[in-house]
Amino acid sequence: MTYDEDEDDILSADADSLLVQGARKMQSVMLGWHYRSLYETLISYSNHAFYDASLLTIPDRSIHHKEKVPIVSQLPEDAPQFANALFDRSISYHFMQHGQYVKRSNTGEAAYIAELVRELLRRGAKESIGIVAFSQEQQHAIENALDALADKDKVFSLLLEEAQERTDDDQFTGLFIKNLENVQGDERDIIILSICYAPDKRGKMAMNFGPINKKGGEKRLNVIFSRARKHMAVVTSIRHTQITNEYNAGANYFRRFLHYAENVSAGHMQQARQILDGLLPQKFQHKQRAGEDVIRQQVRQQLEQRGFTVAEQVGQSGFRCSLAVKLSPDDDAYTLSIIIDDENYYANPDVIEQYYQRPALLENAGWRTITVFAKDWLHQPQRVMDAILKKLQHIREEAPKAPAAPQSLFPEATPSPVAATGAYDALTFRRFTQTGRFWEVATDGAKLIVRSGKNGAKGQVQVKTFPGAQAALAGMEKLAEDKVKEGWEEVV
Repeated sequence: MTYDEDEDDILSADADSLLVQGARKMQSVMLGWHYRSLYETLISYSNHAFYDASLLTIPDRSIHHKEKVPIVSQLPEDAPQFANALFDRSISYHFMQHGQYVKRSNTGEAAYIAELVRELLRRGAKESIGIVAFSQEQQHAIENALDALADKDKVFSLLLEEAQERTDDDQFTGLFIKNLENVQGDERDIIILSICYAPDKRGKMAMNFGPINKKGGEKRLNVIFSRARKHMAVVTSIRHTQITNEYNAGANYFRRFLHYAENVSAGHMQQARQILDGLLPQKFQHKQRAGEDVIRQQVRQQLEQRGFTVAEQVGQSGFRCSLAVKLSPDDDAYTLSIIIDDENYYANPDVIEQYYQRPALLENAGWRTITVFAKDWLHQPQRVMDAILKKLQHIREEAPKAPAAPQSLFPEATPSPVAATGAYDALTFRRFTQTGRFWEVATDGAKLIVRSGKNGAKGQVQVKTFPGAQAALAGMEKLAEDKVKEGWEEVV
C-alpha cells in the first residue's frame, strides 16, 4: 500500500470473498481449460451454469447415452449392491425413498454412505475417496455412521484408517468428510455427495437450503459440483421436482443440478444436454449450436456406408470432435476422432493449441486422431478416405492390446510399505491430533515413519525410504506443514 492510498481503498468490508476483493484491484484472466475430470459430464454442469460454457474440456470417448437401471434404495444396507453402478457411469444418482431431514441432518443418507464406503474399501478400490455434505451437521452424521460401522467391524476399521491416512507421491490423498463450507481446493477420484435435504417426519419439505439460499449461494454449489476426477455418487432423498422456490438463484441451480445428475445416471443424455443448454444466457447459446457442414456430412456418409458407426460434434464444450467413429456398433467407446477444419477450427487464434495441444490431449485421453483439411477433401476425396480407412484398419489390428476405456490422467501411485505397529517406539515423534484421531511423524536416518489412528489405539505405521537423511527431514517438514493446513493441531 502506498502512502497516498487509504486502507479502505484496498480492503472492502462488503466483499464476500478474497477472490472478489482481488478482482476489484487486480487484472482478471478467465480460466480456459479443465483437466481434473476424466469425464466431461463431471464438469459440464459447472461449466454451463457458472462459466457460460467457456471452459474447454476433453471430449469423452465413453458412450454415456446407453440406458442405465435407476438406483433406488429402500434401506442403507442396500448400498453394497449399488457399488458397481458407481463405476459404470460418471455420475450415479442414488435415490433413497425413505430419507428424512431432522435437526439439519439425514441419518439415512449417512448410514447409506457408510455402507457404500465399507463396500468400496472391502473390494480394495484403488480410487481415492472424498465425501461432501451440505451441512456441518450432516458431515458429523456421516462421521458418526462410519465410526459406528468401524466399531462393529474391525477389518473395516483398519481399512478405514488406511484410507484416511493415504498418501500418493508424497501428497495426502486420504478419505475426507467435509461440508460445502470447507471443501474448496480438495479433489478425489470418487466424490460421494450427500444432498441431505428431505421431508421431515410429518412429510413436509422445507425450502430452506442453508447457505445455498443466501446471496452468492450458487458459488458454493460450483465448488462442490466440481471436486470429482473419475466418478460422483449423488446420494439424495429428494428429486428435483420437490424444490419449488425456483425464484431463488441458489435453489434454482440446485434443482437443475439434481435433474441433470439423474438424467446422466440414467443415460438420458439428450435430456441432460437440454438442461445444460438452458443454463446458458441467450447471448451465449449460439456458440453451442453445431452448424451444418457439407464436408462433415460427406465423410460421415461414406464411413457409414462402409459399416462404421459415426457421431457428429462429440463433446460438451467448445472443443469437439467433428466426427467420432466406433469400430463396431456394440463398442462402449469411440475410437477415432476426425477433426475437420471448419469455421470453428479457424476461429481459434491460438495456433499451437489448435494444431498441437488439442490432438495431443485427445491422444492422451485414449483417442486416435486424424485431421481432414477441406482443400484435400475437395481435390482428392478418395485419397483422404483411404487415409481414414487405413487409420481405422491400423486401430482394428491393435484392438486386442488396447484398453476398453480411456486411460486415466491420474495414474495410481504405489503405497508406502506398512511396518509393524510396535516398531520405532524409541524415536521422538511430532504428534498432531484432530477430532479423536492422532497422526505423528519421525525420521530414522533416511526413513520417514508415520503413525496414525484413533486416540487410544495403536494405529497404523507407514515407512518410506528417501535418498538420504536430509531428504527424509524435508519430507517430514512437508507432511507436517500439510497437516496443519488440513486443520490438525500439533501437540507440543
